[in-house]
Amino acid sequence: MVRAIFKGVILVIPILLVSVAEAATPKPIWAQSVEEIASRVNKVRAGDDLTPKQWPGGKKVAVSLSFDVDTEPVWMGFQGQSSPSYMSRGEYGARAGMPRIMKLLEKHQIPATFFIPALSMELHPQVVPMIQKNPRNEIGFHSYAHENPMTLTPEQERATYAKAMAIFLRHTGKRPTGFRSAAWDLTESTISIVQEMGFVYESSMMADDRPYVLLADGKDTGLVEIPVEWILDDWPLFQLSWPTKHVALRRADDVYEIWKAEFDGALKDGSIFILTMHPQVIGHRERMAMLDRLVSYMKSKPGVWFATHEEIAHYVKR
Repeated sequence: MVRAIFKGVILVIPILLVSVAEAATPKPIWAQSVEEIASRVNKVRAGDDLTPKQWPGGKKVAVSLSFDVDTEPVWMGFQGQSSPSYMSRGEYGARAGMPRIMKLLEKHQIPATFFIPALSMELHPQVVPMIQKNPRNEIGFHSYAHENPMTLTPEQERATYAKAMAIFLRHTGKRPTGFRSAAWDLTESTISIVQEMGFVYESSMMADDRPYVLLADGKDTGLVEIPVEWILDDWPLFQLSWPTKHVALRRADDVYEIWKAEFDGALKDGSIFILTMHPQVIGHRERMAMLDRLVSYMKSKPGVWFATHEEIAHYVKR
């Protein structure tokens, strides 16, 4: 094939490099077969609906408030920002937001689930004892430093969660039941790691608004999925984030109407109503007044079971 050695070196090497590059580049979606696409789509899917015929004591709907106590790590780990201004926004969650949240929960005598990055526990050690004053409150696993899991290799993800778990155990004294990924994103390895770590439920997926069996590659993972949804999260509705060009300073009354309508739907369906909030977002005065109003409205309806994610997961698993 080659007439001269020097020409062989010049001509063959570029051909090999192009071939390797082409092999490393994923095919565009329009060039993939149905089978190739389905293998990716079916990596993690929803299995059977786990909504029970009735909730404990004959209740009609399960309501669970969750708070992601991300503090500074949400800006450092996921947004790549660590200026004093951004750090103060994270600090607000622990300093101002958390006391208001605890006061609201105590007023209404209801529990909540708190997902906390391990680094937030180190930066604000007063937060865990504050939560544990009510033994019904739950503390769930939520990364090491709110790092973006999509940037990690399987080995890095496993090692990072192991490091976070050691800190978690030191602060809480018990293993968590629930896992929530940073920014609700999972790698192809996340579910297997979550299984290895012995979690009972996962709460980052959005395939339903009812609890369901979580499948991986078509097989039952043994995990209960407590699904989330962006319209039931305060961040996209209220937060301002210049790094991601996200500006959503909605009126609290507008968000109240959205969340109230979603609760009414959950009550009618007899399923679950899961709210995800962040102390640095929901913890402002007008917004806390709105949350107080929403909880009061939900309590006014007969048949509402206020529970933690853990309590819901164990109940539907039984």
